[in-house]
Amino acid sequence: MKFQSAILCAAGLISLASGIRFDIPSLPKGEGASRCISQWIPKDTPVKVDADTTQIGSNQVLIANIFDDSAFNNKYAHHNSLTTQKFSFITQAHANVIVCIDNVLDPGVQKSNQYSTVKLHMESGQSASDFQKMVVENELNPIEAELRRLESNLEDVQDFLNYLKTSEAKLRSMNEVANTRVSMFSLMTIAVLVSIAVSQVLYLRRFFHAKKLI
Repeated sequence: MKFQSAILCAAGLISLASGIRFDIPSLPKGEGASRCISQWIPKDTPVKVDADTTQIGSNQVLIANIFDDSAFNNKYAHHNSLTTQKFSFITQAHANVIVCIDNVLDPGVQKSNQYSTVKLHMESGQSASDFQKMVVENELNPIEAELRRLESNLEDVQDFLNYLKTSEAKLRSMNEVANTRVSMFSLMTIAVLVSIAVSQVLYLRRFFHAKKLI
């Protein structure tokens, strides 16, 4: 049952297209919060991000940053004065790929009702590949094309499952190390307490002998 759940989860993540539309007010630098979308994407997966903006008011600068939340904090794109832009890249780690937009008001301009409407569309895996071009170049019939697409998706699912297994192994190893350290610390604590108790007994025995109480 857990394996089936993992398959369904992976299938939902692979070749997924994320799209969103939002308004972001234009504020002086440092005052506004970034608007972001994210999607978990396996390593070595093609990704396409389409950005389209409409400005309401002037003196605005839209800034786009694309990165992941892996330990390496990979940076995939940075763009100032965003209007309409397409980004393409290959992921470098199993991680959440994050697209953030900032709307910064030009220096010296008073903030009022300026804002921009932003449309973001992110595709990964097979949906980001030029699948139709491959079909035409290889003269594939519909069944062969579907088999190619499923094969690619299965490879992505396998990568995702391998990532889950690797993560589980790392967490299990960390847990075992932590348990070992806790056990050693407990044994050391017991040994110290026993040593203190024995030393106290010997001290009291010598004390009572010196006082000729026993």
